[in-house]
Amino acid sequence: MAVIQKIRSYSGLLIAVIGIGLAAFVLGDFLGHGPMQQQRFDVGKVEGTSIPYQQFEQRVNQQMDNWQQQTGQTPGVQETFQIRQQVWNDMIREILLEEEFENLGIAVKAEELYELIHGSDPHPLLIQSFSDPATGAYDPQQVIEFLRNFDRMDPQVRSQWVMLEDYIKTERREDKYHQLISKSYGVPDAMAAADFSNRNTTADIRFAYKTTAEIDDDQVSVSDRELRAVYDEHKHRFRQEGSRGIKMVVQPVHPSEADQESAMNEILELREEMMEVENIPAFINATSDRRFDPTYYAEGELSPQIDPEIFDAQVGDVFGPYVEDNAYVVSMLMDAQMRPDSMRASHILISFQGSQSATEQTMRTYDEAQQVADSLLGVVRANPGRFPELAMEFSEDPSAAANQGDLEWFRDGEMVPEFNEAVADASVGSFLKVETDFGFHVVHVTDKSPLTQKVQVANLVRNIEPGNRTYQDAYSRVSRFASNIREGEDFEEAADEAGLSVREAPRVGRMDMSLPGIDQGRQIVQWAFGDDTRVGDFSRIFELDNSFVVATLVEKRDKGIPSLSEIRSEIMSIAREEKKKEMIAEEISAAMANGSLDNVAAQLGLEVAEATDLTFASNNLPGLGPEPKVIGSVFAMSEGEVKGPVAGNAGVFVVEVTRKDEEVIPSDLTANKRRLQDTFRNRVPADAFEAIKNMADIEDNRSMFF
Repeated sequence: MAVIQKIRSYSGLLIAVIGIGLAAFVLGDFLGHGPMQQQRFDVGKVEGTSIPYQQFEQRVNQQMDNWQQQTGQTPGVQETFQIRQQVWNDMIREILLEEEFENLGIAVKAEELYELIHGSDPHPLLIQSFSDPATGAYDPQQVIEFLRNFDRMDPQVRSQWVMLEDYIKTERREDKYHQLISKSYGVPDAMAAADFSNRNTTADIRFAYKTTAEIDDDQVSVSDRELRAVYDEHKHRFRQEGSRGIKMVVQPVHPSEADQESAMNEILELREEMMEVENIPAFINATSDRRFDPTYYAEGELSPQIDPEIFDAQVGDVFGPYVEDNAYVVSMLMDAQMRPDSMRASHILISFQGSQSATEQTMRTYDEAQQVADSLLGVVRANPGRFPELAMEFSEDPSAAANQGDLEWFRDGEMVPEFNEAVADASVGSFLKVETDFGFHVVHVTDKSPLTQKVQVANLVRNIEPGNRTYQDAYSRVSRFASNIREGEDFEEAADEAGLSVREAPRVGRMDMSLPGIDQGRQIVQWAFGDDTRVGDFSRIFELDNSFVVATLVEKRDKGIPSLSEIRSEIMSIAREEKKKEMIAEEISAAMANGSLDNVAAQLGLEVAEATDLTFASNNLPGLGPEPKVIGSVFAMSEGEVKGPVAGNAGVFVVEVTRKDEEVIPSDLTANKRRLQDTFRNRVPADAFEAIKNMADIEDNRSMFF
């Protein structure tokens, strides 16, 4: 009580301190900190246009909802990361293209949008959404009726229509933009003639070459001036996004023998309890690491540990424990039946308030839904032919408009249990009513595959997982290592002493997700790109993917062209290759005094090879791969001419043209011009945006948030 009284005595002071802190926080924006604070809430900027975090996250959440609706699953970490990437790319595209549209005056007027929706050639998405399910024909009257009742529709439906309109307008503007660029393409006669000649002139050659691999690196000397010259010539090839080089030690946490023994003891105790209880499914759901699975399985579909023995067992027989998927499993035979592998049925779904298929417009109560279902059941039993018609009119399954309630073939166990079992138990041709979490279903069983023996098995599972002691031991080991490196010991030497292996990630991108051996490595990536992280710094101990990880930053590379020191080894490799080619070229030039290819090859100990029916568009030489420079030189030569040295990818060549057939260029090049124009125009949608993006000023701050 004395302590509480003492705190109360300081309450006025505490309120004053908190008040001052809040004032400082608010006034920070007025004292020069506002812009920086605002920037921290921007995921990025595109040509000066901010992408606020809240707006970005709203788009991400919409995409995640769409993904969940399409797949029926909640997106995991990897899927969420990919969705964020897609949203980022979409928003960049929208901002950049919107700026282009405004600058060029490209717009879609109300009259044009009306024509795209109500005209003789409506947008394909409208045709897909408003087609007659019976005939597949587009019904414009459905669009009119839809818009007539627009104000009375569900807000979510109205929102989807607005999104559809926006999509149609955006696509139309993009099409205008691409057409504007496409129409600017023209092909001169000289270009069409050259293209015709390049595609139709053929040549046969003989050639010999010497590779740079035949010269050792220590035979080549490269001066600093030569290295700088090679860097200046080739540095643009190494333009890069910002990246980091890191090293890590990873201590996986695996179950110990004691953990395995503990899990075994637990499963044995539970096995004894399971053999005493009456409600096995409830017991499994309460005690097992996996819930009870009511599915019936045929022979060959169960674990090889119990299949096929369990098919000869009696109901109540128990198998195990056995190990499967890093868990101990005890299996009990619950039931054995002759069942179909697959079934076919149609249904009419009647929802009610509180059912999973209910919407904001669902006003029907449970009893009212049951009465509707009973009434429909009586009608279809008396007149089976009306089932498709009634499904389209009454079913609240969205697919009924297109399939008339026909669910087509589905595997045993694929539907919700109540529906699945009702269809499995009913005879083909029968009608029945089934209640599920989605509502009441009026069902017509239309077909079944032949019956086969199936079993229902209750699996009691205990995962074999590391215990607290195992985690503590692994953490202590990594903690000692972290302490040693912070006291100045070399990272790799400390790892070796601790018995930990070092993993390297030499080029980690700002938005990378995974690292070598670590699927979910975002926390380490964020640390490596942190403003306060310097080369040589060590990270805290991360717990990722059931492992403890410590990383060190070994290299920072900024966006743009790297310095010579950063890519010295790569530039040195290029410089040596060029020097070696110069040395080989001198040898070939000296040998060329004798004139013929065979003499040069004999003098230098080279083999002579052949290539036939080459065209200028050819890229590969037999057995060598891409050699565009060598092939290009062939079509600047005459038949019978020998040329060397020619520097290629594999080495330095001597080439002889043994045949060259040049096609006569036709007087009418219209078809060739059209082909070239189509080729260029087909590339416009991708190439135009890529060009805009490459020139844009894009600031990416996503790594600050996730």
